[in-house]
Amino acid sequence: MDGGREEVETHTADPFRVSPRDTFVDGAALFPGDTGVLPMKVRHALVKLLKGPYIDGGRDEKLWTTLLDNQLILRSRLSELFLTLQLDHDRKIAVLRPVDPEIIGASSRSSILRQQRALSRVETIVLLRLRLLLDRHVTAQTDPTVTREEISDLVANYTPAGQQDALRDSDVVNRTITKLLARQLLLATPLDDTYTISNALPLALPFENIGDIPAHIEALVAVAADESGTEPLLDLDPDSHQTSPSDDDMDDDTDDDGPAAVSSAADSTDAEGTTK
Repeated sequence: MDGGREEVETHTADPFRVSPRDTFVDGAALFPGDTGVLPMKVRHALVKLLKGPYIDGGRDEKLWTTLLDNQLILRSRLSELFLTLQLDHDRKIAVLRPVDPEIIGASSRSSILRQQRALSRVETIVLLRLRLLLDRHVTAQTDPTVTREEISDLVANYTPAGQQDALRDSDVVNRTITKLLARQLLLATPLDDTYTISNALPLALPFENIGDIPAHIEALVAVAADESGTEPLLDLDPDSHQTSPSDDDMDDDTDDDGPAAVSSAADSTDAEGTTK
């Protein structure tokens, strides 16, 4: 004691220590050994985000409301996994994007849950054309649908005359549709070979000016690439803030529809179709 004053012992809180569950504050444990504090509905929202490829609030209003009401804590949990939450309030779409590994150190690439892949030239062109088609349907207030035949026509239209091969082109169409369905950028309809273009597509190909898309298509058409147009030409910068597109997270060797499946495709592309 000094001057009759009592010494007060101070404790420095350990931010990494898990406090015992306070049932009054945190609620009852949901399973044996549960140390989580999020309510059930918020945990469901977190799982939905992580499973991907995106959350469509137009299809699940309750989930969308839960996400908006709890986005601060969800963003915090996702940051622990090097993921960021991107919201499109107009379209009611939520997607996850991985943090750029360069920001957290080049050696940290292995820490990212999903690495982004490349689309082939033809697949990228199809995706860009679907983005334009979606905008036209939105303007006309019509259902944004596309048929397998229309996608086949796109592939044929952008394949040089001397390089067209019906069997190979059909395979390209099948693989493209399969990829887009897996990532829910195309959605199945009750009609055979007819698909709905997802409202999430603008988040996969974010343009400040949709009028820039035709120029990017022409640049890809001019590419002196492999004859089949199936080699990956456009590598994706997962967290670029530029305004010209590449592609979303689609590749030929995975069926995983995880959190980066629908992600930023803003990447700078030169006339040769390679990323800068």
